[in-house]
Amino acid sequence: MPKHVHFVGVKGTGMSALAQISAQLEGAIVTGSDVPERFFTDQVLENAHIPVFDFSADNVRGKDLVVVSAAYTTTHPEVQRAAELHIPILSYPQYLGRLMSRKRGISVSGTHGKTTTTAMLGFTMIEAGQDPLIIVGSDVPCIGGNTHYGNGHFFLAESCEYRRHFLNYSPEYLVITNLDFDHPDYFTDIHDVIDAFQAFARKIPAHGRVFIWAEDEHRLAIQSAAPIVTFGLSADADVRATALDFHDEGSSMQVFIRGEFAGDLILHVPGKHNVLNALATIAVCREIGIPIPVVLAILSRFSGSKRRFERLGTYRGALIVDDYAHHPTEIRTTLEGARLAYPDRRIRAVFQPHTFSRTQNLLHEFACCFPAADEVLVADVFASARERDLPAVPMTELADLIREQGVPVRYLGNLTTIKKYLAETANAQDLILTLGAGNIYQAGQYLVNLDEQ
Repeated sequence: MPKHVHFVGVKGTGMSALAQISAQLEGAIVTGSDVPERFFTDQVLENAHIPVFDFSADNVRGKDLVVVSAAYTTTHPEVQRAAELHIPILSYPQYLGRLMSRKRGISVSGTHGKTTTTAMLGFTMIEAGQDPLIIVGSDVPCIGGNTHYGNGHFFLAESCEYRRHFLNYSPEYLVITNLDFDHPDYFTDIHDVIDAFQAFARKIPAHGRVFIWAEDEHRLAIQSAAPIVTFGLSADADVRATALDFHDEGSSMQVFIRGEFAGDLILHVPGKHNVLNALATIAVCREIGIPIPVVLAILSRFSGSKRRFERLGTYRGALIVDDYAHHPTEIRTTLEGARLAYPDRRIRAVFQPHTFSRTQNLLHEFACCFPAADEVLVADVFASARERDLPAVPMTELADLIREQGVPVRYLGNLTTIKKYLAETANAQDLILTLGAGNIYQAGQYLVNLDEQ
């Protein structure tokens, strides 16, 4: 067991959660390093009394283990120095897999919906007295942040498919929210994605369970030694919702389990996708022994997570909402949910593409994902740290393609121009929805701050 663990890139959401878990589960002294820019995780790490230093090769001297964020490679100076000093080096997924093996693992995977489903399931398990250990890829106020250190039997972790990182985990239970083509800088096509998830499903033991969305067109490609439980809206789903009614910022429904009525559910997070996230949560909870009436009551109190249709405030009566959606399927789903929740508002989607490779490879898919919007504002691409050397993708081309779909669109480029345009044109009928995995949320926050002055 290491006495002193150092985290390279500790401000990442997953890394900061893992650092906290390491301090508690392994009893280790934990330090971290990262860029000087402040993120929400800075406060998280300060609250956990984990010191964070600027990157320097000297940071690893005297450490027993170095854990490296997936954003950095062996060329990072701290990683190089650790190798020179013969200090053991683990990637984030390798270390997470090692810690998860100490408890009964529950992995929440899928191309979309991982964070919210993990948050829903974690909140339900905490409130039901399971006291799990949780790592989730966002700030979730109702569980106290991006992690929860519990003394119970379960370790619940959001599990990403990128570079097949999740194959480092060996959980007892696996949720697959959906299967879609993403991360084109790594996966070659949808078949490559399915192959990765199939490899993960094969790791689930026969006494475990695999939970998968019943309506996913690729679900039959997933085979496992463990029984497969389906959730969805179709008549043959094991855990099913019917009598759906969308209203205000949520929905109500009837829940059936294997054809038998299990109870009514009221959700206070919008969209059909959140109905599916809730059904996945119900399916898992049933298998681990939480009574369904208890689950339904707890889910009715779930309030969402940061950057997942998060209400930031208002500006001149306009409602300002932010969402992390950065894949065409996520954007379309989020906008459809917004239209269901706010049928009478003018929906103004402010989209910031994330990564050059995703934008270029899915350009036409992006162009077709905005039919529920009344206006689209396009920002420049927010580049990933791993793509700094790739050529920029002209977003005027995306704007032209969106316009061809009959949706009013403007290419505005940088945040300053977007903020100015929105401040001048917003009115009380608007729902201004910022979309993207970068810093586009700052445009919405700017408007809210103006309104508070």
